[in-house]
Amino acid sequence: MSEIETRNLIVEAATKFFSRYGFRKTTMDEIARHIHKAKGVLYYYFKSKEELFNEVLKQELNHVKAELSKITGSHEDSLAILKKYILTRLKLLSTAVNYHETIKADFFEKYDFVKDVRDDFARFEHIQLTHIMVKGKKEGYLDIRNIETNVNITLMLLNSIEIPLFLQNKFAEFEDTLKELATMVLNSLQKKRNV
Repeated sequence: MSEIETRNLIVEAATKFFSRYGFRKTTMDEIARHIHKAKGVLYYYFKSKEELFNEVLKQELNHVKAELSKITGSHEDSLAILKKYILTRLKLLSTAVNYHETIKADFFEKYDFVKDVRDDFARFEHIQLTHIMVKGKKEGYLDIRNIETNVNITLMLLNSIEIPLFLQNKFAEFEDTLKELATMVLNSLQKKRNV
């Protein structure tokens, strides 16, 4: 087995354990036993359990980023893209259980070791929403004076509903209502047409 295959095997097993039992309850011993390797093999590839969790979270969010990039790179108009972006983002993150754990940790104990991964995701989102709003302004669909402020407010709104949706498991209950929320966000940004 090559080094890349071994590393991938470790990350795959860690993903299952972290997703099922959480960061605190998962041990490096369990992961090593699961893949029939000595614990030292894990430490050859990852200096610590924190570093391994960081990699698992990074891969989880990279999947989300790849899907959202497809949306922002589409040739649809900015209104359709923004609505799709909001709904897809929430749907993808609703199944990102390791991301949920980092949100939960914000209330009890900070997982400082995931700061870089979470900051990278925040920067990614800021860039994507800026791109969508700039496009919407150029197309004449969005009436935005200050794009930066609108991007920040949109991100605050999305981040603020993550707790009830993901930590309180209410995503399925509110999934249809989220479509209405996305429409409200669009309506607030949309250029008013003279009737």
